[in-house]
Amino acid sequence: MILLVTYDLTTPNDTPDNYELIIGAIKSKFNNWCRIEQSVWLVDTGVNAVTARDILKPFMHASDVLFVAPLRGAWASWNFGDERNNWLKSRHF
Repeated sequence: MILLVTYDLTTPNDTPDNYELIIGAIKSKFNNWCRIEQSVWLVDTGVNAVTARDILKPFMHASDVLFVAPLRGAWASWNFGDERNNWLKSRHF
């Protein structure tokens, strides 16, 4: 399952160290990932959105925002680059 993971760290938790904490969690907890934008990721995983959210919550503060949802069906991009497009093209969803 491909999950869309987005987050927004709120002040005063929007420091480089806090961003590195959530980025490190995504990279270590999900073996197959693609960073789409600054705070937007896709993960290819066997867990559902609720479980993925619960995996990432400990790496965030209570006032931060996290959204996880399955990505299904057709997608389109523009100026996305080969690396991200190829990652998406190699997935089945």
